[in-house]
Amino acid sequence: MFLELLERRNPGLLRAAGDLALRRRIPPNTFVLDVDAIAANGAAIRAEAERLGLSLYFMTKQIGRNPLVTAALTGEGGRETVAVDIADANALTGNGFGLGHIGNLVQVPSIDIPRIVALEPEVISVFSLDKARQIAEEAARQGRVQGLLLRVADPDRDTYLPGMDGGILLAELEPTARAIAALPGVRIDGVTTFPALAYSEAAEPRPTGNFETLLKARDILTGIGIEVRQVNAPGNTSAYTLATQARLGATHVEPGHGFLGTTPFHLKQDLPEIPAACYVTEVAHHVGDRAYVYGGGFFVDDPVWLDPGFRRKVMVGGTAGELAEHREEFFGAGAGETGGFGGIDYYGFISGTPRTVPVGATVVMGFRMQSFVTRANIAVVGGAAGEPRLLGVFDQMGNRLPTYA
Repeated sequence: MFLELLERRNPGLLRAAGDLALRRRIPPNTFVLDVDAIAANGAAIRAEAERLGLSLYFMTKQIGRNPLVTAALTGEGGRETVAVDIADANALTGNGFGLGHIGNLVQVPSIDIPRIVALEPEVISVFSLDKARQIAEEAARQGRVQGLLLRVADPDRDTYLPGMDGGILLAELEPTARAIAALPGVRIDGVTTFPALAYSEAAEPRPTGNFETLLKARDILTGIGIEVRQVNAPGNTSAYTLATQARLGATHVEPGHGFLGTTPFHLKQDLPEIPAACYVTEVAHHVGDRAYVYGGGFFVDDPVWLDPGFRRKVMVGGTAGELAEHREEFFGAGAGETGGFGGIDYYGFISGTPRTVPVGATVVMGFRMQSFVTRANIAVVGGAAGEPRLLGVFDQMGNRLPTYA
């Protein structure tokens, strides 16, 4: 879906990715990240956030918690990070980064609470009094006071992505907050939700009902004497959305696809961030009139924004010239004859015969990535706009893979 945007706004990345694959420098099933573009995108987001007085936590799950990219956004050892789950936290801290926020979508499991509390994150999100008690007991044992964000919810108003609901009901917030505030070892720092902005085809940033819930929760806490230091409003964030988030009352935001230039808004208009990621694979074999390409990275996060009749295109070729000219259709992955998305994505399916798309041909794609739920590799490239150089190939936990050094 983002291939056309890459061709227009970051063709150097496509050329660099294709060249690395053609020269067998990177394996199939690899996301290629343009670290210079990401650094520039992050700088644009930071400049706008500073202008508006917003604080940032960068989301790195979708780029495999990559340490080179994270450093380009936060600086070496930075802590402007958000860990969506314990794997994020392990990867970030294992590579020397601090923890800003952990727990909004996936709370800290009981076994990990002692270790996470000892790492002194700025804030930990909790969905209940029970989870707050667990953290409070451990923080008190360690002689710490841990900041908490209360994940708040009003199912009658809120929008949730599948499986991402939960939180302290607004109707129960006051007594729950009083009980949490009385616990030794923790301090309520604020409130959070997800998503605060809609993921839709709208050309303008639009708050979800969750944002109203967030503000009502802020007011409830303020009304019982709790100082609200954070109104954490993540979801669909880029430089373009920050003015809306700030105007509505956010204090903290969590850009992820914004610094990749791959939010829905980037499909509607040219924004400060340019697309900075693509996917590279290779033709493995043929079945009928389809070529099967190596899979592993086909968690494609953009079907909801496709126009009716939209056909995904891919670059295919055995030379740089062929990649520049030859396009085939991408049908999907993991669902056999239907060509849809599902099952295990051992392979993806594209159009082409052994004559037009031979075994071993390089395939380059552009789609909205969520690499942390895949088994794809991450290749980081510098100098894509001029003289590209491969800075390393990594796994999903940010570990360098010496096989492809």
